[in-house]
Amino acid sequence: MLMLRLLTTITALLLLTACSGMQLAYNTADFFIERYADDYLGLDSAQMERWSPRLKTALARHREEELPYLATFFDSAQNDARKGFTRADVQCLLDQFEVIYRRHFTLAAAAAAPLLADLDKGQIDALQQRFREEAQEDAEDAARPKAVRVSKRVERYTDNMRWWLGELTPKQRRIVRDVAADLPETASWYAYRDRKRRELIALLRGGATSEDIERFLSDWLVDYTDMPAALADSQVQLRAGMTDLLVRLDASFSDAQRRRLIDRLTGLRKDFLRLQQSPRMAPVTC
Repeated sequence: MLMLRLLTTITALLLLTACSGMQLAYNTADFFIERYADDYLGLDSAQMERWSPRLKTALARHREEELPYLATFFDSAQNDARKGFTRADVQCLLDQFEVIYRRHFTLAAAAAAPLLADLDKGQIDALQQRFREEAQEDAEDAARPKAVRVSKRVERYTDNMRWWLGELTPKQRRIVRDVAADLPETASWYAYRDRKRRELIALLRGGATSEDIERFLSDWLVDYTDMPAALADSQVQLRAGMTDLLVRLDASFSDAQRRRLIDRLTGLRKDFLRLQQSPRMAPVTC
């Protein structure tokens, strides 16, 4: 869904860019998001002209209101990495991440709603077809043998840990494999996302206002108002798995791995402070 992708684009530009390129990535985020939205929705020049100021306003709000939360998150994480992660530490980090997630999606819903409300019938048809194609890809992924799905999940988690820590030892790869293999499956998430996408298309076809669409997106992505109980349980399981993964890995860190992790986390904290006009960090409540 475009809403998810717009936020992911912002976050990826910030988190996955080398620290030396963070300033450039953030300062050109509006350009890349506009190009992505245009490619995904097929916007005309008038629609882009109407939406561009709203995007710039959203990014200005992001710089002023959300970067302090990101700076705090990475400050907490680097402090925890220095002394060694406990389960309480990881739970606090996950609580902070949940706050960041909800704040980001609240902002992103407000930014995307006017754009979605401005789509014409042909663009809605094209968006629906794109949703159908992506749902088919999800269905094909869910239909793969469990061993294949688990193997791909383990590979993703291993690659992520390698970025933070460097090359993993055989023991560390076993820890990642054991934890990742037990994480919740994604089939129920796919089904829920497909249902909400279909509801969104119906809303757009019904001529919903920007306010209606923003409310729908917030109910879905921020407040989880109709999330199935099984998915809520999966979130609890995912938190437990991530906690177990980080605590178990921490006990196996070499000095070089811990230094690499601290350096990456500290660098991100500095970057999110540097990107603010008046650098500050948000309070930690856990």
